[in-house]
Amino acid sequence: MLKDESYATYYDLLYSHRNIPAEVDFIEKVLRECSLIPVKKVLDVGCGTGIHTLELAKRGYTAVGVDVSPAMIEAARRKAVGLPNVEFVLADATNLKFDREFDAAIAFYGVVSYFRDDDSLLKFFNSVRRALKKGAVFIFDTWSLVGVQAKRVYYETPFSSFRKAGSMLAIKEENWRIDFLEEVAYAEIQWSVIDLPRNEINVFKHDLTLRLFTLRELTHFLYESGFELCKTYEDYAGRPFTENSSEIVVVARAI
Repeated sequence: MLKDESYATYYDLLYSHRNIPAEVDFIEKVLRECSLIPVKKVLDVGCGTGIHTLELAKRGYTAVGVDVSPAMIEAARRKAVGLPNVEFVLADATNLKFDREFDAAIAFYGVVSYFRDDDSLLKFFNSVRRALKKGAVFIFDTWSLVGVQAKRVYYETPFSSFRKAGSMLAIKEENWRIDFLEEVAYAEIQWSVIDLPRNEINVFKHDLTLRLFTLRELTHFLYESGFELCKTYEDYAGRPFTENSSEIVVVARAI
């Protein structure tokens, strides 16, 4: 099984520790506070198997999820059967093309961190901006350079964690290396997925290079792309962002 297919197959298990309804509660709270327009149509960029897209659709929004992975989109479409107000599109996030504009957009779980050079980051922000109406809100999360630096020993110590959903168990083993000159984190991740009833184990690996940001440079790139900064948080629980926060949730508004 290809790595991409393995990740898509087990995506929901690997993120089973996340409280999706609570995260969408957070989205709705932010939209009420920051959007200048009524929100009916939401774009989910880098949607994976659509865990947020589907929850938004179930709450009555017209939701469109986009991802560059065919396996992710195929899995999302299977889950969306019977929901008329949701759509999944195979697309490059730096070149989104729609015949309509959206009232809001999200890009969760570190999508922005994959755009490691300035040109691709600007293409991404500009692409999302073109898809949005003026006054619409864009919510995304990424890694904070200052906060990660403060916790460097923690991140560079190999560690394991677990996920469980139904009869499936996943063991995640991580090794990180932080390069502050390049402002990136290199992560080597191995998943061991155990299907208990079938007594099967599937092991797959993926290596990631994730960009680390300062709030100042994010604000600059957003402004260059037609956004203004509205709010920042440490996480989707709504805790305030500080210099010790290793992650940052950014709320931007299209201007």
